[in-house]
Amino acid sequence: MRIARTIITSFLVVGGLFCFSGPVYPQGTNLGSIRGAVTDPKGAAVPNASVKITDLATNISRDLTSNSQGDYELAGLKSGKYRVAITAPGFKTTSIDAVLSGSDVVRADAALEVGDANAVVSVTGEAGLIQTETPTISAALNNHQIIELPRDSRDIYSFLYLNPNITQGEASGSFKYIGAQSYGAAFSLDGQRSNGGIFGEPTASQPSLEAIGELTVLSNNFTAEYAGIANIRVDTKRGEKSFHGSLFYNNKNSALAAWSLGDKNDLANFTPSFARPDFPKPYFNLNEAGGSVNGPIPGLGENWPTFRHRHHGASDGVESGGA
Repeated sequence: MRIARTIITSFLVVGGLFCFSGPVYPQGTNLGSIRGAVTDPKGAAVPNASVKITDLATNISRDLTSNSQGDYELAGLKSGKYRVAITAPGFKTTSIDAVLSGSDVVRADAALEVGDANAVVSVTGEAGLIQTETPTISAALNNHQIIELPRDSRDIYSFLYLNPNITQGEASGSFKYIGAQSYGAAFSLDGQRSNGGIFGEPTASQPSLEAIGELTVLSNNFTAEYAGIANIRVDTKRGEKSFHGSLFYNNKNSALAAWSLGDKNDLANFTPSFARPDFPKPYFNLNEAGGSVNGPIPGLGENWPTFRHRHHGASDGVESGGA
């Protein structure tokens, strides 16, 4: 009897763990890294070189030193533009501009020149134009591109169709990734998983276009830390060292729009009657207005914390279709 009670208790404990534990989804990171090697004019490693990496958006800097092999790396960096300044005794200061997108690992190697440390050697070519550190193939759109690209809605995920590996699914708003259905993809917002439903359906989260800093799609060769058959990551804007703001007004009107395929199919299948002798033309008139502002919080020192705020409002939204 004691053995039977022990077995039953074990089954109940294991069953309870399954009931109360939720699914765990790996999603990788939306933060990037800058790494590089510091060498002298002969190509020998320069250990203990001082490396300062500055976020040009916030003017916040991080200091580190190269190791005994002359290598350095700084991880956990948000998307944006950075400046890497490398100095060592007896060498000129080397300044390199680096651009991070998504979870990129960007190289900023420095070949130091002999001279006064007060003299600065600027590397004109930006680091990281060619990604060689990881096998991941990704594509990203920044906020300027998202705002300026032609579009017929303010749906951020409509831009996914720009990726050649993504096609329209059977239902409106659904996608296919290299032939697979959209519920096989992993969506995230600011690094947090945002898939909808228990089966990992596409997310219902829709940040305003004004608030989005970057849209990144990983669809090929990404490493095991990223879940699903594709990764769609949205990062919202972050505060900066100076104030920025924007306003928008968007109108979508049937008088200026072409008919959709659904409307044309309805017209082809329409049968006149005494009650409805003519096909009712589709009508919609959607007005949206809003804006965003971000910048530093004054009075808290040189490296000010930053904030962002956004507002999105919609009014006078009327939409109707044919039979």
